[in-house]
Amino acid sequence: MSAAGDAASWVALVALSLSVAHASLPILVVLYTAPVAVGGLAAGWALDRFDRRRVMIGDSVLRGAAFASVPLAAAFGRLDAGQLYAVAAVYGLLKMIGLAGFPALIPSLVSGTQIDQANALEGVTYGLASLAGAGLAGLAVATAGPVPVVAFDAASYLVMALSLWSVHGLSSPARRHGPSRAAEPDAPHFRAILHLAVTNPVLRDTTIMFALFNVGEGALLVFLPHRAVELGLGSGGYGFLVAATTAGQLLAAALLARQAWKASLRASIIVAQITAALVVVLLVIHSIAVTVVALVALGMCAAPMTAWAQSLRMRLVPPGGHGRLFALLRTTMQATPPAGAALAALALTHGTLATVAAVAAAMGLPAVIFAHDLMSAAT
Repeated sequence: MSAAGDAASWVALVALSLSVAHASLPILVVLYTAPVAVGGLAAGWALDRFDRRRVMIGDSVLRGAAFASVPLAAAFGRLDAGQLYAVAAVYGLLKMIGLAGFPALIPSLVSGTQIDQANALEGVTYGLASLAGAGLAGLAVATAGPVPVVAFDAASYLVMALSLWSVHGLSSPARRHGPSRAAEPDAPHFRAILHLAVTNPVLRDTTIMFALFNVGEGALLVFLPHRAVELGLGSGGYGFLVAATTAGQLLAAALLARQAWKASLRASIIVAQITAALVVVLLVIHSIAVTVVALVALGMCAAPMTAWAQSLRMRLVPPGGHGRLFALLRTTMQATPPAGAALAALALTHGTLATVAAVAAAMGLPAVIFAHDLMSAAT
């Protein structure tokens, strides 16, 4: 529910920025993504230090209140660009709590032999939710308008908080081990995690590759709303393009969840990232059908990359450090979309071809550069 609400509300915020709020879309994208660099590391510390369930409940309450402020401001005729910017910044600041919190819980729920499929199953749930949220948002924005969509997202955070409140037995390592947590072999110090992230080729190279890949995704956040308008789909049509990407993610994640992936995870990540860059090139063709096919293929490449890399990372760090590990790595990776938004704003002045070329280069070249080191690294 909450993931569907987030997918829907982003479509609604884009529609509001292009209409009544008269906001700058590149600025909105930056504020929606950049604050993760500030809140990410703090989120990782909190998830390993305190009860993860309670931390995530607090996150749901705060973000729900932020999104609820949009329909309230609209009801009093006070909705403006500043309101959208503030909501986007709050979302970005707290985003990593959920992004790092859920994978940090997975090893406490399943055995080691099920980690790969559990990670894929997580991708299925997010893919299904994002597909439904973005697709329905496209319809809702075109019929009821964007404000009710944001109200739905606010309500979905309440559902998330209540759901987490009903789940027990998911305490953090700090709660399980008590004050001596630092002496436990299962809870490495943050400096040890940081050193491993910098020196281990698998952790370091995949993080850099994904961070640069996300530059391309950040550029698409700016490019695709303009493409939707160019194709005659309107501002709500952006939701359908997002749904195409998430449909591809869902399909790939569902296939991975059904059975264990036997090929080399490192080689698979490289191939998937290069393939994603190649299908993005299809966006130079001004066609609804080609755009949808390209975005579905992009989603089918992106979802497995995340699941495979997540499995590799879980095997390199003990569960007691997973909160800080995923916060550190995902903060690094999620801090780059603002650069992509700036890249798209600049490239769009030179036309579609320049924009698509920039996105493809950001997504594909890192995999080519790091392929040798990643394949030769010993895990």
